[in-house]
Amino acid sequence: MLGLGPGRRQRIETMFGRDASRPIGHTREFLTALLPLLRGESAEVHGETITTRGRLGIAPIAPPAVLLAALGPKMLRLAAELTDGTITVWTGPRVIAERIAPAIDGRIVVNIPVAVTNDPDGVRADAATTFAAAQSVPGYQALFDQEGVAGPADVVVAGDEAEVERQLRRYEEAGATEIAAVPWGPPEQITRTLKLLGALNSTP
Repeated sequence: MLGLGPGRRQRIETMFGRDASRPIGHTREFLTALLPLLRGESAEVHGETITTRGRLGIAPIAPPAVLLAALGPKMLRLAAELTDGTITVWTGPRVIAERIAPAIDGRIVVNIPVAVTNDPDGVRADAATTFAAAQSVPGYQALFDQEGVAGPADVVVAGDEAEVERQLRRYEEAGATEIAAVPWGPPEQITRTLKLLGALNSTP
């Protein structure tokens, strides 16, 4: 599996000095150049931001599934058109059901922090500080608004084993095909979380 994304405009422009004012067009050109190469074919693209000519000089292999990080309607349409699906971040079940699933006829992978704990309030308080920067990204804040929550701490999956399983099942019911769970917290909490995730992964 190969996960790709357009990147955050502020980071691209400040760290790499590139114009990031047209993320849809750039991502389309990038995928149009990359996908034939992954299939062992030649690519020739002469776009506004990407120029590609040639093919990869490696032995043929099965191409990976390509997932595009997409949150807005235009990027979701691009993901549906050119890739195998999308991978999301900071999305709650409502956003998956109302925004993502209707746009994607393919894989929907939800990337979300997960913590099995007896102190979910404490976990969310820590998350509010650790992930505070997410609220400064307009695209993420739009997700929180649609979900009806204040910020990233409110979409962290946290609770005891039964509660975490219940929250993860909500994503499945909303249309997620897979969950890329990120175990989070101190070592003992991560160990407890991994134990539950392993059990759920082996259960239909």
